[in-house]
Amino acid sequence: MKLYEVAVAAPLPGPLTYSHVESLPIGIRVLVPLGNRLLVGTVLAELSTETCASFSGEIKPIAECLDQEPLFPPALIPFFRWMADYYHHPLGETIRTALPSGLFSVQGSRSAAAKAKTEIVVRLCSPSPDQPAVKLKQSEQKTLDLFFQHCSGSPVLPRQVLTKLYPGASKALRGLAEAGLVSLEERQVLRDPFGDMLPFFDRPQTLTKEQETVVAELCRAVDADTFQPFLLHGVTGSGKTEVYLRVTEHCLKQKKNVLILVPELALASQLEAHFHSRFGSKLAVLHSGLAVGERFDQWQRVLHGGAKVVVGARSAIFAPFATLGLLIVDEEHEPAYKQDDGLRYNGRDMAVLRARFASCPVLLGSATPSVTSFYHTQQGRYKLLTMSKRIDGQLLPKVELVDLSKEKRPKQDWFFSERLTTALRDNLAQGLQSLLFVNRRGYASFMLCQDCRAVIRCRNCRVSLTLHRGSGRLICHYCGYSLKPELVCPECGSSSVSGLGIGSERVEAEARRLFPEARVARLDSDTAGKRRDYLALLQQVRDQQIDILVGTQMVAKGLHFPKMTLVGVVWADSGLALPDCKAAERSFQLLAQVTGRAGRGEHPGRVIIQTHQPQHYVIEAARDHAYEKMSSLEMELRQALGYPPFGRLINIRFSGPNESQVEETAQLAAELLHTALEQNKLEVEILGPAPAPLSLLRNRFRWQLLLKGKRIDQLHQLCELLLREKKRLCRANVRMGIDVDPENMM
Repeated sequence: MKLYEVAVAAPLPGPLTYSHVESLPIGIRVLVPLGNRLLVGTVLAELSTETCASFSGEIKPIAECLDQEPLFPPALIPFFRWMADYYHHPLGETIRTALPSGLFSVQGSRSAAAKAKTEIVVRLCSPSPDQPAVKLKQSEQKTLDLFFQHCSGSPVLPRQVLTKLYPGASKALRGLAEAGLVSLEERQVLRDPFGDMLPFFDRPQTLTKEQETVVAELCRAVDADTFQPFLLHGVTGSGKTEVYLRVTEHCLKQKKNVLILVPELALASQLEAHFHSRFGSKLAVLHSGLAVGERFDQWQRVLHGGAKVVVGARSAIFAPFATLGLLIVDEEHEPAYKQDDGLRYNGRDMAVLRARFASCPVLLGSATPSVTSFYHTQQGRYKLLTMSKRIDGQLLPKVELVDLSKEKRPKQDWFFSERLTTALRDNLAQGLQSLLFVNRRGYASFMLCQDCRAVIRCRNCRVSLTLHRGSGRLICHYCGYSLKPELVCPECGSSSVSGLGIGSERVEAEARRLFPEARVARLDSDTAGKRRDYLALLQQVRDQQIDILVGTQMVAKGLHFPKMTLVGVVWADSGLALPDCKAAERSFQLLAQVTGRAGRGEHPGRVIIQTHQPQHYVIEAARDHAYEKMSSLEMELRQALGYPPFGRLINIRFSGPNESQVEETAQLAAELLHTALEQNKLEVEILGPAPAPLSLLRNRFRWQLLLKGKRIDQLHQLCELLLREKKRLCRANVRMGIDVDPENMM
């Protein structure tokens, strides 16, 4: 009997040991007994003879092997172990997160979606359509004739084609096979994730001098086969995507694999079009927009070397490349790289780690880098690459501020200043396109009783319901709870309830009312939740079938429309007052990114930002395209308060259905931590406990503790103490979650 280390997909502190009579490959899934259940686990290692000799007692055998070959290369196991330790997450659950969905439930592990899709093909053994020597039945002759009519000169045709054309083909093919005229074979069918929706992008003949310099620097790093992190700070429109493509070309010539991360599905769809245009069948995509079977097929292509380039969202960091030549993280500043539940990892940070394990360079790219990444360049941890000019001599757009506190507007035109309205009308007259940005979806952000002033809230969360006129519902954006808008106030019974606030649906309606001659469209998760709808809408904009595009964050990044010359930011203040230490930074990044959508063609760009705080340093920096000004001020503030990058944070969140029990658990945890601080003389500050800003979500009350300090090892020490005491602390359905390096404090 051989002993194996198995990471079981369960909340266990570490791997378990099981026996098996035969040698097993590392990285396959197995069914193992745990208590009175069978669970799916992953084989991590065969234990040495010395280790086996040290075991006493019964070692349970592996119940069943689920795979013939590994699902990932063994080189990824140290990466998985590091992530599990750093984020305080069970190793088996970490691997479950990494692999395609549907593989770790006992029932799902045997499902068709978790396997390769196959089809039966008919292969011709006779070399020509001439009458064969054997005598054929009428059905067999008809089937053979249909084969030659539809095979397009190929000796192979899917059986399904013939059986659809002729119901008697199935039985006839068996006769033809017995006669030796054809053979029936099984082959794998790849489920195509691309379809026919992706646009084609030509390869530019020349690069700018800045692009050439950056590409040369990166190619030298690729050739060196050593870990080196780069931060590419390139203004919007400077051609960062072409840099990614050229360096990828160089990697492929060196027979090296490339992994490109984007923060969200919308950007993945845009970037994959560029990479598919350039690399075709060498490209695989990995993101949540794929069906389960499509994702499994793409994973298998990467694992077996059929794909050399992967473009994907956060989870693509786990792509099963045995070796890597380059990692690229586009829009590296985006908080969407952070997973908010389960394994709370940051895809950008893990890209740097994986590049270190793979001994290859990693490129972080952004027009508005995170303050932390920019600080790393100043400290010499990352090498800064800069592209300060747009391609083709285009200028950054002129940005104007409109002070809403001084703007006098009629009530019906409340969302559009006179300057923005005039600019939209002028753009329409010139046949140019405009973009209206608002960072909220829906028609009205809350419903207010006009009599008692109560706000209509979700019954499961302490948040207001948002009015969506398109669906005719009031919807909670956190749990999905919905109501019809024709309701009475739950506080006073009044029927005088009306929608207030701003959202993309309302801005769209106002734009249609003000400009009835314009072709207006809206791009947000309500209108483009499906990838096909999203790509179709973008194509309409490219074809200039849309005059005014209204959108949320989905329109702020990565889009390139040469005829889009005007950007209007309807309300720039929405994110500035959030209770988050990164609120100002993120507001600047969003404004700078959406500003960059204007003037990317032969016509100059113009941006109008409507705000109540025109003197705020974030608004002024966005007006002046002054990233360094914003980052310098942010670093001063954070250094004074000990926030990242000058300190480290870990957020401990407690949640449960009973608020008093959640509060009691949080208080007990805080007392335990304070005692540990005094006993071990740790340099850690404990903030809280206190209710989370979103104190009730999905019928669970939420309290949190924030650990702040300069030494991450001391913060981890406190987390390990909490995990050891978790059973004593967390009673009565109270859960504890540990979020290392949190991005969202809400």
